[in-house]
Amino acid sequence: MSQTFTDDNLLTWEAFASGGRFGLSVRPRVIFHCLSDRSIPARVVQVQGDEADAEELIHESQVERLRQLLRESNELE
Repeated sequence: MSQTFTDDNLLTWEAFASGGRFGLSVRPRVIFHCLSDRSIPARVVQVQGDEADAEELIHESQVERLRQLLRESNELE
C-alpha cells in the first residue's frame, strides 16, 4: 500500500515500499513517485529492516518524516 503526501514545494508524491535486490525482503527501499509532475524522475531511499518494516515506516510516519526521507532520497536508476 502507498501513502500520498505533499512536499515543501506543494508537489504531490506517492511513497511505497519495495523489496531489496531481486525482490528479496532484506535491505528494502522506499520509492517516491511524483503524481503532480510525471516528468520528475522517481526517487528511492534504502531503509533498515525488511520490507514489512518499510511498509510500517510509510504508514505510521507523519508527513514531515516522509518529506525528510524524500529529501534524503536519490534518483532511481
